[in-house]
Amino acid sequence: MDQNDTGGSAGEHGRPLGRGLADVSHLFLSRKASETQTGDRVAAPSSEPAPPPGGRGAGVILRPASVTREGLAAMLVGLASGLEDGVRAIDARIPCHPCGEIDLLAVDRARQLTIIDFETTVSDGLLLRGLGHFDWVSRNMPIVERMYQAPVVDFSLPARLFLLAPQFSALVRRVVRQIIRPQIHLVRYHTLEVSGGPAVLFEPVIGD
Repeated sequence: MDQNDTGGSAGEHGRPLGRGLADVSHLFLSRKASETQTGDRVAAPSSEPAPPPGGRGAGVILRPASVTREGLAAMLVGLASGLEDGVRAIDARIPCHPCGEIDLLAVDRARQLTIIDFETTVSDGLLLRGLGHFDWVSRNMPIVERMYQAPVVDFSLPARLFLLAPQFSALVRRVVRQIIRPQIHLVRYHTLEVSGGPAVLFEPVIGD
């Protein structure tokens, strides 16, 4: 069942955040795109001062923020590790005709290739797009190996697929449960407005 615990802080219009989001929001605060490195496209370490005693965010009201697709893509490049510990971005907007573009390529702590696709609206088409990108990578592995040579990626491991959206329909959640390959991770994201600018929080979709 999706995590919809009403505990914690509420967003605009009193809508509750997911379980634990209020408590961990400071872990995934985005930085402006200008603060990310242009080499491997991974965000630079934060230079923010240490939080005051009692924990960061006390008394702070988090409100939904509106960001463009390009702005969200820039944030995700620097926040890939928020999806899973050890995940880091290695490339973005990879063309894969006739399947469009892969939004983001990353590797996890085991150096497993990780495809990350996202939508800014609820769309069942995201699942088809992600599966198309996985198929393209699988069919064109020699090209991918030339683009991202070992030891950056362990090509003996199958690619993984992360799909990010503000929400997923019941149909997509049911279909994903029946897919054995590739390994698919559904992640809801929340864009919020905080004192430092837009921020993004990730919430894995578990169960129904």
